[in-house]
Amino acid sequence: MEFIFDKASAEEVTEIGILFEKGKQFLKQQGIKQWQGSHSPSAAVAATDIQNGIGYVLRAQNGEIAAYAAIIPGIDSSYLEIDGHWLSDGPYCAVHRVVVSDAFKGQGLAKQLLAHCKEVARMLGASSVRIDTHAHNQI
Repeated sequence: MEFIFDKASAEEVTEIGILFEKGKQFLKQQGIKQWQGSHSPSAAVAATDIQNGIGYVLRAQNGEIAAYAAIIPGIDSSYLEIDGHWLSDGPYCAVHRVVVSDAFKGQGLAKQLLAHCKEVARMLGASSVRIDTHAHNQI
């Protein structure tokens, strides 16, 4: 199946919010604390991402959202203090809020989505991409 990578639109906020809710439930069922509590993504967060031009989707041919990510250029405050060091101190983009629809899991879409995110980062002048997850989130 072919998927189209594109900026998310305001009309897709509700659908993206549902993906986030299902993602939260999935992580909770796995015993993972990621996306639980007040710092979890929501439809409102997606709306802000879209307003700021940083929300991206993979769409199936029928228009259904298969995956979502936010690509944030410039300095990301969540990465100012880390335990360790980065491989590169050059300009970067951070990728946050990666989620794949239950309907499309197991098809390698996270890998495809992240490859597109890397291309956007390059176009924005970044020499690297930063992304993180909960230590127990093996997927």
